[in-house]
Amino acid sequence: MFNLSARRAAIGARFEQADEARRPRDAQGIVRGAEPFLLRGTNDRAVLVLHGFNDTPQSMRHLAMRINDDGYTVDVPRLPGHGGSLAELARDGHAVNWRRAVREAYDALRRTHSVVHLCGQSMGGALATLEAHDHAEVRALVLLAPYLGMPFDMRWQTYAAALLAPFTLYHRSKGAERSIHDPAARAKALGPGIVTPGALAGLRTVALAAHDALPTLTVPTLYLQSREDNRIAAADAERYFVRIGSAIKKQQWLTGCGHIISADYCRDTVADAAIAWFRRFEGTA
Repeated sequence: MFNLSARRAAIGARFEQADEARRPRDAQGIVRGAEPFLLRGTNDRAVLVLHGFNDTPQSMRHLAMRINDDGYTVDVPRLPGHGGSLAELARDGHAVNWRRAVREAYDALRRTHSVVHLCGQSMGGALATLEAHDHAEVRALVLLAPYLGMPFDMRWQTYAAALLAPFTLYHRSKGAERSIHDPAARAKALGPGIVTPGALAGLRTVALAAHDALPTLTVPTLYLQSREDNRIAAADAERYFVRIGSAIKKQQWLTGCGHIISADYCRDTVADAAIAWFRRFEGTA
């Protein structure tokens, strides 16, 4: 007799075993190299840097180090469900957990620094948008290829994963190999390439909430994106940018890189632009 629950568990176990072999974890269950990190600065300014969906703090390290070299304290948290096991992604990878983690990280920096900026990539950009929307005292916001809506392919994947949930909890993510053009940087990426129905639903929740918040966003916003982004079409990015309500905003286009612009060939252009934007709103540009 066919046992659907047993079959689902067996498929899940195969996914989990393959992932653990590919991405070894430390004693705390964190993928080696995917740990959150805090870089102490030399002044009272700080930047909260948020990685994207199905990614890890590793993809933000170059950017964080560049910002820290300019004197800022930089906090790069590991969003719940990310950078750990697939079981952790299934258990903790939900919108409410991501929002709570970002709020706690922001509040911690705000208690110890007079100036706090926000920077987020992909889903991290949506989370940064929501946090900036709720905290008008944020000095500046930098968005790196932000998810401010759900492109058709991600909507389709979200619905498909929900339909297939009775049969399998895990699904391979499509197109990740095109998100970073630089082969050396791509080889260092630590995302699992696997998604769950709950995590995809969380991405949708965050992206649509950020989209709704854009017209009433007031924080000065820099929007960076590659023309060759494989996740977010240029036309969508232009539409999102126009929707931003901030009186001071700028959209800067990049070329020669994919979706993960913080780690790709354009990483130093991204860092230069972000630092200049932060300085501009401190009177130190």
